[in-house]
Amino acid sequence: MLGLSINHYLTPEGYSLTRFLDEAAAVGAEGVGMTERALSEMALPELKRALRERNLVVTSLNSSGFFLWADPERAARQAEINARLIARAAELEADTLVLIGGGLHDMGEEHPRNLAEARRRVEAELPAIIEAAGRAGVRLGIEPMHPLRIFTKACLNTLAQTEVLLQRHPDLGLVLDLFHSWWEPDLHEALGRLADRITLVQVCGVTQSRTEPALPRRCLPGEGVIDLPAILKTLDQAGYRGRFEFELFAQDLDGREPVDVMRAAMADFAWLAGDANAEQGRPVA
Repeated sequence: MLGLSINHYLTPEGYSLTRFLDEAAAVGAEGVGMTERALSEMALPELKRALRERNLVVTSLNSSGFFLWADPERAARQAEINARLIARAAELEADTLVLIGGGLHDMGEEHPRNLAEARRRVEAELPAIIEAAGRAGVRLGIEPMHPLRIFTKACLNTLAQTEVLLQRHPDLGLVLDLFHSWWEPDLHEALGRLADRITLVQVCGVTQSRTEPALPRRCLPGEGVIDLPAILKTLDQAGYRGRFEFELFAQDLDGREPVDVMRAAMADFAWLAGDANAEQGRPVA
């Protein structure tokens, strides 16, 4: 049976990191995705000990990159953050350090917001951070994001774009977040070509309200529109043997306790991945 990791983004502000690690271990997660907030809460030696005691690996560290800041001070601060995250990823032996290019809003109000220029600038910044990560023994995985995130997060939006970057930068990997990529018409063909470059697959469900204007949002893997069994089959046939990580944000909890969502995600993933009990229908966590 495939294992599943849980990303720390699931927990709201004030939710103890120790509690999160305890609950991730209790529900049977094989690892955790770490965030900058998590790193700020616990000293690194203590965090490494806590992970070891709970038999948890770090499947991702989030997030480096953000290359488009127009403000020099903000750009300098981001460079410091990137260097610190590379060092932390190395110390934690994280499977992948997530890399996000940056969105058009980062370029400032005065910029003409030339999307082609933004993408050119992101690629121009890649060699330096790839080299720095390589020196530290850290795997970088760049994450394409849904076009709705062009302004706020990422001007890298499709697997086709990402494949071009991977061809040009052999030491760069791919973080496949299905929330952002599930809709692509050539998804399965792309996964067949890119499986050996994927450093992490992030899973969830995707849903959208039928009755009011709303953006798509994350939900449990057993809910929403993503055909996860078909995607898992394609990845397996293409030779992907890396990690899977459940990523859902605190604002998507809908009043549920994080541990209950963790438990439900683990059950959903086991069911959808073809566990022995899958034919009995969706499990009740």
